[in-house]
Amino acid sequence: MLTAQEFVEVLRAHERFSRREPQGKRAHIEGENLSGLRLPWLNLRESVLTGTDFSRCVLTSTDFGRASLTLTNFEDADAEGANFERAELRGAKLTNAKLSEANFAGADLRPATAADRSEVNTILYGARLDVASFNDARLQRGNLGACDLTGADLSGADATEANLRGALLLNTKIEGAELSAAHINTVGAALPEDIQKILRQHALWIDSFGAKGTRGDFAGRDLSSGNFGGAYLSGARLVGTNLKGANLAGALLVLAELDGATLDEAHLRHADFVGASLKSAKIRHARLEDARFAPTDILGAKGASTGEKRRSDLSDASLRQSAMSGATLHHANIRNGDLHGILAEQTDFSDADLSGANLSNAIIMRGDLSNANLTGANLRQCDLREANLKDAQVNDADTTGASLEGANTEGTAL
Repeated sequence: MLTAQEFVEVLRAHERFSRREPQGKRAHIEGENLSGLRLPWLNLRESVLTGTDFSRCVLTSTDFGRASLTLTNFEDADAEGANFERAELRGAKLTNAKLSEANFAGADLRPATAADRSEVNTILYGARLDVASFNDARLQRGNLGACDLTGADLSGADATEANLRGALLLNTKIEGAELSAAHINTVGAALPEDIQKILRQHALWIDSFGAKGTRGDFAGRDLSSGNFGGAYLSGARLVGTNLKGANLAGALLVLAELDGATLDEAHLRHADFVGASLKSAKIRHARLEDARFAPTDILGAKGASTGEKRRSDLSDASLRQSAMSGATLHHANIRNGDLHGILAEQTDFSDADLSGANLSNAIIMRGDLSNANLTGANLRQCDLREANLKDAQVNDADTTGASLEGANTEGTAL
C-alpha cells in the first residue's frame, strides 16, 4: 500500500510525464485504497488506476482524461466537474456519485468483460449527472437507473440495452443517441418536473428495498392523459388516482396500489400488474392486450424471499368492453368484477376467482378458464368457443345463450 509520501512522489512524476519532461513517469496506482481522501484538481490524465478505490473521495475537477479506470470504485465520491474524456471505465462503480458537469465524452462505460475477471455491472446508478457530457460515449448495457440527467448531453452516445429506468430527463439531449433495447421512457421526459422527480426518488426506493429514496405517492392526483409508457411504478401508491386516457403501455406496476383508480380508456398494453391491487378500479374501454395480472413473490429486506405470494386483486373492478386478448390473469381475484363485453381471446384466466363476475357478451374464444371459480357468474351470451373450462366451478352460473362449441368442459358440471 502506498504511503502518503510515495503517493505525492507518484503524482509529481506523473505531472512531469504529462508535460513530457525528463524523468517523468506515468502514474500506476492499481488496486490501491484511497477511499475518503480529498484529491480535487489533480492531474491524473492518462494514468493507470485499475481497481483503485476512490469511494467517498473529493475529486472535484480532477482530470481523468484517457485514464485506465477499469473496475475502479467511485461510489459516493464527489467528482463534480471532473474530466473523464475518453477514459476506460469498463465495470467501474459510480453508484450515487456526484458527477454534475462532469465530462464523459468518448468514455467507455460498458460493463466489465469476462476477461476482467469481474461481474461488476453497476455503473452510474443514482448518480447526479446534471449537465454532464456523454457525447459519443459507449454506454452499452450500462446502468444509469435513477440518475439525474438534467440538462445532460447524450447526443451520439451508444446506450444500447442500457438501463435508464427512473432517470430524470429534464432538458436532456438524447438526439442521435443509440437507445435500441434500452430501458428508458423518452416520452416521459415531457412529464412535469415534480412528477419526474417523484419517479426518480421512487426508483431509488424500489431498487434499494426502501433504504433510499421515497415511495411514489400519487394518491388522488389527476394524471389523466399523462404519458407514463414504460414507467417504473412498481409498489407505487395510486389509490384513487385519475389515469383516464393515460399511456401506461409497458409500465411496471408490480405490487402497486390502484384501489379505486380510474383507468378508463387507458393504454395498458404489456403493462405488468403482477401482485397489484386494483379493487373497485374503473378500467373501462381500456387496452389491456398482453398485460399481466399474475401472482408474485413478496420480498423482504435486501430482496430476500418471505415465502409469501400475492395475487393481483381486481375484485369489484369494472373492465367493461376492454380489449384484453393475450392478457394473463392467472390466479387473479376478480370476484364480482364487471367484464361485460370484454374482448379476451386466448386470455389466461386459469385458477382465477370470477365468482359473481359479469361476463355477459364477453368474447373469450380459446381462453383458458381451467380451474377457474365461476360460481354465480353471469355468462349470458358469452363466447367461449374452444375455451378450456376443464375443472372450472360453474355452480349457479347463468350460461343462457353462451356459445361453447369446441370447448373443453372435462370435469365441469355445466
